[in-house]
Amino acid sequence: MQIHAHGALVRLENGELASLNENEVAAYRKFLERAMQVDREIELAVLSHNRRLEAKVIPLQRDDAFEEQLIRFNKSDEGEDAESSQGASPPRRRRFVPKKRDDPKP
Repeated sequence: MQIHAHGALVRLENGELASLNENEVAAYRKFLERAMQVDREIELAVLSHNRRLEAKVIPLQRDDAFEEQLIRFNKSDEGEDAESSQGASPPRRRRFVPKKRDDPKP
């Protein structure tokens, strides 16, 4: 990926080149620069426009409140597992005994 003054140029998975317009680059510059530094793949929507491929950044949907709730749930679930394994009695074994018959077999 190369970031220029008037947009950016990205290489797609299939090897083709697509361009990002300058509005996309202005909106997502930090995200694009970080992805370029760590050589991370990003998701793009690719449109064909006059035999040229144009790409648009698909923003990551992130809900910080939901993330925090998920972390708390995972921590509480781990705590319950530890408590149940420490204080729980061993599982009972069930013995199967053949049924006694009153009448003798002929």
